[in-house]
Amino acid sequence: MIKINLLPKKKIRKKVTFRGSYLFGFLLIVNFLALFLMYQRNAMDVANYEKMIEATKKEMVGMEKIRQEYQAMQKDKAEIERRLAAINALKEGRVLSARLLYDLASVVKENIWLKNFRKNENQFEIEGRSVESESISDFIETISQVPYIKDIELRRVEDVNEEGIIVKRFIIRGTTGL
Repeated sequence: MIKINLLPKKKIRKKVTFRGSYLFGFLLIVNFLALFLMYQRNAMDVANYEKMIEATKKEMVGMEKIRQEYQAMQKDKAEIERRLAAINALKEGRVLSARLLYDLASVVKENIWLKNFRKNENQFEIEGRSVESESISDFIETISQVPYIKDIELRRVEDVNEEGIIVKRFIIRGTTGL
């Protein structure tokens, strides 16, 4: 037969040796020392970074004047470039306008009088007078052969009385371009 003892055994207490407590204390001190050293290193890094930030801020304040000068130069540069572009556009338009007036003066016949010439960008409008309609059509055909005059359109022809003489008033529109 098997006997089973259901009563608890006596608890055997182990004696705590001083060796284990010394080891525990030593490890505890080493851990605290390691944590303290890590804390000190992090604190020194933070202090160094704060010094670097302050030095950079001082440097930025010193550079503020240079940055303002740079921005002023950029603004002046943009203004000069805008003016140069306007001058170049005027030069380009001036040559073409002078050539246009020269060619118009050379193709005008005896029966045609130019009263008004308006040019805006690349469009122009000519107002003139003529005694006969054939002179107007000849004038339009002649100026349409000029290579830089395009899209010529006779806008209006009407009879008007000028100083007791009935003449034909005409308006021509077109564009110029190379």
